[in-house]
Amino acid sequence: MPSSTLIASTILWLLLQLSQAADQPSYQPCPLLRAYYDAPVLSKTSDAVKSLSNDFDAVFDNLTRSGGSEDYGAVTPDTTSFSVVLFSEANDNSTVDPVFYSYHYTAPAAGGKVKVNGDTTFALGGLTQLFTVYAWLVEMGVETWNDPITKYLPELKTASCDSNFTVAWDTVTIQALAGHMAGIARDSNVCELGAACDRNAFITSFATMPALFLPNTTPIFSHAAFQLLAFAITSQNMSTKAAFPDILTNSILHPLNLTRTTLLSPFNSGSLLGHPVSPSQKGEQASLSLLSNPHDLALAGSSILSSALLPASTTRRWLSPSSADTSNIRNGAGQPWEVYRAPITSQLIIDILLKSGEVGAYSSYLGLLPDMGVGFAILAHDESGKAADLNVYADVVADGLSGILKVAALQSAGRYSGAYSGPDGLAVFGADAWPGLVVENITVGGRDVRAEVAKDAGIEIGNLDYRVYPTNIWDVGAKRHQFVGVVQDKDALVDAGTPTCITWMNGIVQGAGGRVVFGLDDEGMASSVEVAGLGGSLNKAGT
Repeated sequence: MPSSTLIASTILWLLLQLSQAADQPSYQPCPLLRAYYDAPVLSKTSDAVKSLSNDFDAVFDNLTRSGGSEDYGAVTPDTTSFSVVLFSEANDNSTVDPVFYSYHYTAPAAGGKVKVNGDTTFALGGLTQLFTVYAWLVEMGVETWNDPITKYLPELKTASCDSNFTVAWDTVTIQALAGHMAGIARDSNVCELGAACDRNAFITSFATMPALFLPNTTPIFSHAAFQLLAFAITSQNMSTKAAFPDILTNSILHPLNLTRTTLLSPFNSGSLLGHPVSPSQKGEQASLSLLSNPHDLALAGSSILSSALLPASTTRRWLSPSSADTSNIRNGAGQPWEVYRAPITSQLIIDILLKSGEVGAYSSYLGLLPDMGVGFAILAHDESGKAADLNVYADVVADGLSGILKVAALQSAGRYSGAYSGPDGLAVFGADAWPGLVVENITVGGRDVRAEVAKDAGIEIGNLDYRVYPTNIWDVGAKRHQFVGVVQDKDALVDAGTPTCITWMNGIVQGAGGRVVFGLDDEGMASSVEVAGLGGSLNKAGT
């Protein structure tokens, strides 16, 4: 086992450095996007999670007591009941609850008729779209992304009129529909929330509507796009005559044991927390009709992060979208994500994949941070009858997630940093305020790898910043983990006060020192390291 003194001193040093990171020095390392730290191990019983939970509790308690704060703005605690849950990626033991933090609040205006908890049923509104896309990927696969919708619904071509202003349906792909890029109208005005939508009536009405933009031009939100996906997926199940609710149940709800998640119908509208949502209300079922609770949403989000129902390659493509820009500079659009790019520093960026929704008095958020293996759900109901604005609650969660990044940094430092030695070599990796491990020394067989790397990059050794960053490549059994080497010149010319961050283009080390593979023991702590191009293995001091 690693020396406890070494780990403690490393953590104290890293905490000091993290607290100083906000000073934003003129030079900042430029980590490869999404290659910052290993996803943290989050346990309800750990001191880190307990501290994080206490911080969240204090903020939410103050918001509900005071009706807001200077930092976050106003909320409506008298009328808004809400639930917040944070969850982690599922592990091999499916019986373990992925939720590591929860906060439930019941507004006084709700009276004594209900007490909000993890099993309280809310209407999801537009968050339904995520489940429609999830079902598509489970049933049809990501390989169908580029298929035109007319492959599944050929009648769209014949139903549309011959005009330059109607939709060229054979150019609208599944990915464009799932990713808000089809350029089509928002609503069909044909469907009802609590019933199956008539396919013929929908297509007769909607196919002739004018296009707003050509496909793949600019994000335009459309409920009808997801109803088209539902029609398309049922068209592939004509032999079984499976309706969309059956497909959703068989592909996602039953496999994940989401027992309290269902589409709205005349038989379940009374199960909601507060105001009913009328099953006869106009709206597309596949976009707006799902009912669920915080616990089920956590299970669903955790399953996405862990690829429980999808091949890992599909999940990577889905959660690493080449997102289109939107009218909000901080938001992109994925399938069907609202991608929020959170700038932790000018060189450190975290993408939060969001899906929000509103219907009636209900509002919802589901967010995933694939890089950290965590996610969150926020569900709310307002007694005023109007959906509550969840931005304040989401901002609280987003700020708290920076604490999870610090947990990841501390765990990575404790896991990997230190000295590794052997009969013919020494490697020393350190940790500071920034992602990755600082290569302080690699000397094997008389070769000074830091000096070689500096020479090859044309950098003075005194100005060399040489780090190794974690990749997502592990061997089977997660016993060996690959890092890649990246170099920067601390004295390089700056752009607007910071170094130009283009390590993805020209910063990756070629040759010796470009790949470093750590061996891990049964407790997940690094016990050895191999430096590609040098041969042999060095053992960590104290193990």
